[in-house]
Amino acid sequence: MKTILLLITLIFSGLAVSSCTNDEGDSEFEHLNPEEEQQMALKTKQENVN
Repeated sequence: MKTILLLITLIFSGLAVSSCTNDEGDSEFEHLNPEEEQQMALKTKQENVN
């Protein structure tokens, strides 16, 4: 019984891990320099104030 439960757990955890991958191929990270980052922060602050 424990062996069956262990196998079921391994199968479900394998499915969970394999479904969480990003298959799109491109990275989701944007490389910002400090000036762009500061401008975005100011823009966000202004939107929150309004």
